[in-house]
Formats: sequence, structure tokens, C-alpha cells
Amino acid sequence: MVNLFDTNEDFALKGSILEHIKQCPDCQEEYHNALEIISMLKPKLQPKAPFQLKQNIMNQLKMEDTKMKTQDSKSKKLNPRFKKFLMVAAVVALGVVIVPIINNNTNVLNGTARAANSLIDNSIRATQLVKSMIIKLQVRTLANDNFSLIGAEYNMVNHSFYKSFSNPEKWRLEKPGRVVVNDGEYQYLHMVSTQDYLKASRFHNMIEDFEMLLEPEKILIKEQYGLKKNGSTLTMEVKDGLVYLTVSDKAQGDFINDYMRNTSIGESDNRREYVFDNDTKLLRGMKIYLTEDTKETLIVNIESIEYNVRIDPSLFAIEIPKGQEWRDLDVVEESKIFTNITSKKAAEIIFNGLAKKDWQLVAQAYSFFDGKNEHANNLKEKFGGLTLVKLGEPFKSGQYAGEFVPYEVRLKSGEIKRFNLALRNDNPNKVWLVDGGL
Repeated sequence: MVNLFDTNEDFALKGSILEHIKQCPDCQEEYHNALEIISMLKPKLQPKAPFQLKQNIMNQLKMEDTKMKTQDSKSKKLNPRFKKFLMVAAVVALGVVIVPIINNNTNVLNGTARAANSLIDNSIRATQLVKSMIIKLQVRTLANDNFSLIGAEYNMVNHSFYKSFSNPEKWRLEKPGRVVVNDGEYQYLHMVSTQDYLKASRFHNMIEDFEMLLEPEKILIKEQYGLKKNGSTLTMEVKDGLVYLTVSDKAQGDFINDYMRNTSIGESDNRREYVFDNDTKLLRGMKIYLTEDTKETLIVNIESIEYNVRIDPSLFAIEIPKGQEWRDLDVVEESKIFTNITSKKAAEIIFNGLAKKDWQLVAQAYSFFDGKNEHANNLKEKFGGLTLVKLGEPFKSGQYAGEFVPYEVRLKSGEIKRFNLALRNDNPNKVWLVDGGL
């Protein structure tokens, strides 16, 4: 697997390894863990080390290598695979060591940042002893929509998060219109309003931005690393036995088109306020504010966090009604129709399929139309027989992995709909799939 992170260009070997990983849950887990570690370690800044420093390091390595070869060592030889992984890790780690020294962002070097780093380190260690937690929070969103959706114009919606740090770990995130459960092997999503039931491997991110709740120490690691970014600011205050840590950040992503700006936490200018217990160093609360010009809107508010409490095991399962089946999101069938074409062409084929009520065709890109439930029937009734009036040029926005295709259609009811069809093809078979917008 280490070959995937190496710079050699043996594409056939890498392809065969990835093909195996898709079929092997154990290797999937190891691969995703390695990706996560490397992602956190890899420096976001690209420092230019002086040539002499680089040359000195290389000379020293050669000397050590020669010395080790000539010594009659009785120590156990390292597995070549492990040595190679250490080599990759060492290169990444070297970059991490160098960055703080030459980073121009004074946040990294000032006393507040050093105090924050110390707090975060202690909080990470404290969190690693936690066995369970229950978080109650409010989010300015829509009850029936994606977990990542936020908006200043929405009302606050109650969310509950339950996590058992057992082996395997289990968790549940719920709001009135959606429930996601991870039973340690798979994730299960129940979309309440449409009575849809979706299933995916535990590596699939069904809860989007709120994946940060799964491992609180990773929130802190990311914030700790974020202090090195240009544009981020930090304040810290100790008061009445609590520590208040505030981080302000800019929207992340490509905003040549502003369509996705302020629709998720990561895609908005925001200010994050963390509250820690000064004795235990455990996180006690969090508020996230969306900032627009001089206006701030509270969009996330953690009201309470309970640690090491008993959680009813039945919460880590979802009952499915008789006659219903779980639709597996990890299974994307090959489709000659929706591969090797542009997103605009894929949108055109989809709308023409809806016009002809060719549900089998449309379902290749939008599997909801393959269902037999009330939601699928309502979709067919609403969009079947429509007329495609116009398609615009595809565009990208924010952090979305796919593309948006502007459209105008006339429904058979006479209603005109103008919106953007979200399409993505980042699946193994490179099939364009509808991700939203109808």
C-alpha cells in the first residue's frame, strides 16, 4: 500500500492496489487511516529551504547509511515495507518541523498561539480517555436537508449526537428530518420526510461537516494546524475556571462563482468559539458564527456535552419497515451513457429522459427514480413529461467535488423551474450522478 504514497509512476501497480482496496474492508480501513494521517501532517505552506540545509541533510543521511552497512548489528532488520513507510513519514515530518520556523504568520510564534497549542495538546490527551459522549446542539439549517447545509436565513434546528468509543466505535447523529447511524461496520441514513433508507461503508461521509464531532481531538488538531495558515486569527481568555479559545477563518474553496458561499461552515467566513474546562481540559461548548461584512449570525451552538455516560445500545441501529430495502451508496453500476461525457451533456440526457418518462435511463444517474416508495412516485409525477427549455454552462463553486449545470424546465403542470443541477463523477466508475438540484 505504501506504493500509493510514493512518487514512482507504476500506474499498473497502483491501479491493482486500489482495485484490491475497494474489495477489502481491512485494507480500506488502513488506507483511509494513512490518508488521514498524511493529510494532517502534510504542510499547507510550501517553504523554500536553503540549498545548503538540504545538502547537509542528504550528506548526513548518506554517512549514517554507510555507517549502518559497515556495522555488525545484531538488531532485527526492518521489513522493507515498513522502512519505506518510515521514509515517506520522515519526509512529511521534516516539512512539518521546518514550517513553523520560517512561516511569516506571526500567529505561530506569538505567546497566545503557544498557550493555545499547550491547551490543545492537553485537551487531546484528556479526550483520548473518554469512553462515551452525548452532545446536544442547535444548527441554523433545514430539518430535511443535508447535515452540512447552513444559512443565516434558516431557523435553529435541534441536533443530538451520541458516540461510543468502544471497539468498534459507534455513533448516531439525528435531527427531525434525518438520522444517521454507524453500527461499527456500516453507516445507515434514514431520510424521514421521503422515507428513503441509504447505506454505505463507515468511510462514507454521510454527515459532512459534522464529521468533526466523531473525534473531538481531531477538531483540535485541525485548529492547531490551522493556526499556521495566513488569514487565521486567534484569541484566548481564562475566566471563572473556563478557557475561551476563539478562531476566525476565511471561506475555503473556489469562489470564482459565489453560488456555494455561506452554504456550509467550511465555505463561509466564520468565527469559532471553543469553551474548555480549565481543570479537565475537556471541551464544554462551541459556537460558530457566520460573518458577512460586519454582521455575525450564530449558526452552530453546542448547548451541552456529557462525557462517560451510558448510551442505550438500541440508538446505534435503525429499524427499516417491511418491504423497504437499504440502497447501497457504495455500489455505482457502470454506465456507458453517463461516462466520458461532460456534465452538461449528462444533464441534457437526464432531462430528456425525464421528458420521455424513461425511468430506467434516469435511474442510472439518479437512483431515487428506481425506487417504488411514495417519494419515487412523487418525483415521477412531478418531473415526468417536462420540457427542457435551456441549459447553461457548467461551473464549480466552493469545495464541491462536482459541477453545477444551470437549467430551465417547464413541468407538465406549466410551472417553470430555474435552478442548478449538481452532478459529480468522483466514483470508481466515473459515472455522472445527480447529487441535488431537482
